[in-house]
Amino acid sequence: MCPNCILNQAGLQGGVYVAFGICALFFLAALAAMYWSFRNGEFDDMEGSKFDMLDDGDEPFLSKQARERVEKSRARARANQ
Repeated sequence: MCPNCILNQAGLQGGVYVAFGICALFFLAALAAMYWSFRNGEFDDMEGSKFDMLDDGDEPFLSKQARERVEKSRARARANQ
């Protein structure tokens, strides 16, 4: 609340309730979008997009090569632990 509203003992006007209502609607829409994305598997392959952007041509050679190198380095890191 603004200092002038506190000093004048003014109550909350209807605009504040409308603003909170709009914020609640946006929050519910964000929750629904998150639920939809998890349910449809949008977050299953988080690292696939960084390999897919290497594919410029018809053959996904660079993507496969990079993915294999990352998997090999992860396997070595697990073996060393």
